[in-house]
Amino acid sequence: MQPSSSIFPEVNLWTYFTSTAFLRDFVEVILVVKKSIADAFNRVYYTRYERRISSAQKKDRPELSKSQWYSLNLAKTFKLPSLKDNMPRIDCNTLSVEEFCEKYEKPRLPCMITGLTKAWSAHENWKIDNLLQKYGNATFKCGECSDAKPVFLKFKYYAEYMSKNKDDSPMYIFDGKFGERHATREMLKDYEVPAYFRTNLFDILGSRKPQFRWIVIGPARSGTNIHIDPRGTAAWNALIHGHKRWVFIHPNAPRELVRIPKDQAGPHPKEAITWFSTVYKRICEGDWPFDKYPVIECRQHPGETLFVPCGWWHVVINEDDTVAITQNFCSSINLIYVYSTLAKRKPCLAQVFKERLIIEHPELLDKIKEASLNPTPIDDGYDTADESTTDGGDDNESDSTISLWSTDLSRIDSEYHEDVEMFEEENSEVDESDGKFESEGVINVKNEDDQSIGSFDFDEADSHMQMSGSDNGSEQWSGEEYDIEGGDEFDNSSGDGDAILKMPMRCKYDE
Repeated sequence: MQPSSSIFPEVNLWTYFTSTAFLRDFVEVILVVKKSIADAFNRVYYTRYERRISSAQKKDRPELSKSQWYSLNLAKTFKLPSLKDNMPRIDCNTLSVEEFCEKYEKPRLPCMITGLTKAWSAHENWKIDNLLQKYGNATFKCGECSDAKPVFLKFKYYAEYMSKNKDDSPMYIFDGKFGERHATREMLKDYEVPAYFRTNLFDILGSRKPQFRWIVIGPARSGTNIHIDPRGTAAWNALIHGHKRWVFIHPNAPRELVRIPKDQAGPHPKEAITWFSTVYKRICEGDWPFDKYPVIECRQHPGETLFVPCGWWHVVINEDDTVAITQNFCSSINLIYVYSTLAKRKPCLAQVFKERLIIEHPELLDKIKEASLNPTPIDDGYDTADESTTDGGDDNESDSTISLWSTDLSRIDSEYHEDVEMFEEENSEVDESDGKFESEGVINVKNEDDQSIGSFDFDEADSHMQMSGSDNGSEQWSGEEYDIEGGDEFDNSSGDGDAILKMPMRCKYDE
């Protein structure tokens, strides 16, 4: 009787130990052991809070080690210069909506409005302790990964971080989805949009409406680098708690003048605190062409609402723990800039926006024509800290509005076709209501009494718009994005430039 053969095949151990397979397996085992030891070390020496913060920081700014977050010791050494506040301030009780449009929105002048938030429950409900009690386990966006994925933290961890951190430029809650998540959407009940800013023409885009509101929470030294709000929109920012320091620079100021110099960027090249340590220092010392590019600065106090007109460079830094709400909007006043900017950067979405505007707001027909035939796009000016890292200019997030559309035109094109189908379905009865399509590319707009109030030739306007991407009109714009290095010139025919140049200008600080 022969013994049964082994169920295991014979292995030549010497052959295995001298093969590349053994080396590969050995490396994998070492990596697993190393990770296990590191995880055990972290569990022993770090609290759950510290692990959450460390993880969020690695995702938000992977180029920094833990110690580099506070390597400049700015928590102890950074101090803002004394302030010469030259921002116009108006009591809401003395300013009608019509006066606001004529005095500030049309000429594109920043201003601070007081008294708008007196009745808001946010003043009580958004105290840090009350937010902790109600939203401690809710997550908020406090950063963004390199692949544009958001970085989230539970508020109970972020609140502890606010009170303990010594970082040079701390993480900053800037969350544009809080009103859509079940855990935090009740915050929408704590404030209301002021009457001056209630019109947002992007509402007609429905599910395609870009992000427009953000809850903003941050400690001292956090903030947003110099930028221009995207898509040609204007904005308002209502401060509930704390104090913010704002600086506005004339829209015509060239990018290279307002950006952080590369040789002074340091470890935080895109942070507000670096801008205030470099460019703002130059402004304070009087080394600035104030006659050409006026500077307006202010301190925002709790209960004050700041109006940010389209096109202005602006930067903000928190002086202490702050809580604010901000929204961007497209009104009939800034529609010309918004549509021109959309047509330059997102032509497919601009087409849908235009078609819906003509149907739902025929009274704006003339402005759409003007924006199409004489486009005035506004460059958003993002990533001013280091142009070499800019890969498209429209994917970078910033404080005032911080969520820009992708530069992937193929994705936008597919979204456009979905929007067109939705648009055609929603307006299939257009012949019997607001307007009538008479021929390809032409809309005849009618009012409720079926009387024609004008027509709009899409093809003529769009063919003109295609030439608007070049300064000399000799090169047809292909839809790709580009930067306007010199900033965006004001339309002086409307008196914008004269009005702004008459604003009180920033002067050199007294010694």
